[in-house]
Amino acid sequence: MTPFRPGWVHAAHPDALGSPRLAWLPETYGEDGRFRTKRLLAGAGQGYAVLAEDRWSGGDVVIKGMWWSRSDLDDPRSVHRALGEQQKQRDQGLRAARQAAQLTQQCPVVISVESQPSPSLLADGGQGGYGGPGGGEVPYESFLVQQFIGHRNGVSRTLQEEIDERAASHRRFKADQLLDLAEQLCNTLAALHADRHHGDEHSKGWIHADIKPENILVLGPPARYVLIDYDAAVQIGDRIRTTTSAYAPPAAEGTDEPSELAPASERFDIYMLGATLAHAAALRRLTDRQARELYAEDFDVSAPARRFIASLRYGPILTNALTTCLSAKKFRLATVDRVRTDLARARSATALESALRTLGEPR
Repeated sequence: MTPFRPGWVHAAHPDALGSPRLAWLPETYGEDGRFRTKRLLAGAGQGYAVLAEDRWSGGDVVIKGMWWSRSDLDDPRSVHRALGEQQKQRDQGLRAARQAAQLTQQCPVVISVESQPSPSLLADGGQGGYGGPGGGEVPYESFLVQQFIGHRNGVSRTLQEEIDERAASHRRFKADQLLDLAEQLCNTLAALHADRHHGDEHSKGWIHADIKPENILVLGPPARYVLIDYDAAVQIGDRIRTTTSAYAPPAAEGTDEPSELAPASERFDIYMLGATLAHAAALRRLTDRQARELYAEDFDVSAPARRFIASLRYGPILTNALTTCLSAKKFRLATVDRVRTDLARARSATALESALRTLGEPR
């Protein structure tokens, strides 16, 4: 493997104002250099992830950092605002991940949060007033260190990679495999959405807000699915700031912004769950037209897309669960527990169908 060399990496897409997003990957993370960078893992989201070696244990970890806008790096007045926004987003993701991990193992364990003088500001050579001659003290930047989920030869594949592989070989998920995926994701979401009570104190649950095949790791066999990337998570009732439009409730006419961003509710995650499951079932993402048809309140308008879901032949109960998850908010199931009830019914029907098929086979 090629030795890692510190340097700039760039996000695939600019920020909302069109400014490029980038970050400097240092040789080590943590003020004591505990984590040695090995390579970039991912950089398609709101932040990037690197694979690093934990010098204390000798094992591997994943370190997540946030992108910097080029315009923020060039303007010292924007640095502290950008760091504040990064910290807020990081804290929200950290709290959501910890809540999910309390009740399910389908979530990467948070090892630590490391703070150090911002590598990107130091590497910027004083362009924005830091790190150069006469520059001020470099502000600290925080990085989330999480459990590495993979094997010695590399990271686990994502559900998107699994879907692409199946599509290339025309191998659709069987009904029980699709149910495994749905049930495991529901278990994670139930833990995430749950309210917390500590004596007289009460805290609301969290919305993941970015469920999609790229954010689901596939382990096994037997298949185990791990929902990752909690950076977009918000508490129930707050406004969702970041999501992936292709899997979110369709935008209203005349706008590109997904629907149902505020107040954030469990139904938003349930929609994204349905969009992800439909993608896995069809081995391709629903078209924008199909998503809008399913989201329509008019039964006749939604009929073509419902017929498409039915044509996948996953049985009436699972088909109904999928279309209900993708329906308009007022028709959608309100909680993950209700989705799990439908999945349990579909599981029973699948098991019964399998048993009847076996009984009908010649001996």
